[in-house]
Amino acid sequence: MNHRTAQADARAKAVVRGTAVRGTAVRATAARRPRRARWWAPAGACALLAVLLLADRVAAGVAEGRMADRIAARQGALVAAPNVSIGGFPFLWSAAAGTYPEIEVEGRANTEDGLPVTASFDLHDVSRTAGGYAAARARAEFKVPLDALGAKSGPGVRLTGHDGRLEITRSVMGVPLVVTAALGLSGDTVTLEPTAASLAGRPLNPAGPQIAAALKAAERKLPDLPLGLVPSGISVDGGAVTVHGEAKDVTLPGEA
Repeated sequence: MNHRTAQADARAKAVVRGTAVRGTAVRATAARRPRRARWWAPAGACALLAVLLLADRVAAGVAEGRMADRIAARQGALVAAPNVSIGGFPFLWSAAAGTYPEIEVEGRANTEDGLPVTASFDLHDVSRTAGGYAAARARAEFKVPLDALGAKSGPGVRLTGHDGRLEITRSVMGVPLVVTAALGLSGDTVTLEPTAASLAGRPLNPAGPQIAAALKAAERKLPDLPLGLVPSGISVDGGAVTVHGEAKDVTLPGEA
């Protein structure tokens, strides 16, 4: 092989190698493009889902605010607009169907005689009606602070909760009288059943006529509960007395 032939072969091999390299690069680039597409597709779906979730929560927040304003406008005893939480996801689906699995409402109010009350409502299976909304069933709790009840009971009276019972302490001729009573309901009247008593630390008969008469005089009839709720129980803890109520087929005026 002469010199010119060797140069021609070298150039031919170089061309072949270059073509192969370019072909490999093209194939590699083509292979990278589908991978990028596969990455972008789920990213775009996640972004769309995030936007939909945000829109759903914004719509729910607007509806909750509107309902809170309507409740505040209709309930003059409230000291501020209540907190409203509409359950069910997605909210927009429930709103379009006119049904909500659960709505929770919590607000603060004052009774006619000035007692502060924290009310919590749990409404289930709420649906749209011609005049507003209706709930298949409702439960509620009304909490009254013990210190406020004690102040209403007279000077020197202190009320505390202990082991689910009400402890009443007052001074009798400078000596502490302590009576423990179990709270109950007789219809819509709060009853007190004495379970223990002491004077200056010495035990007394809780069934004595004077103690029984004093607790009988302290019984109180509950005011009418809103939304047609019927009293279903009463309990006491360290800081408050709680009245429980429930009802079926509750009517809610206005729109959510």
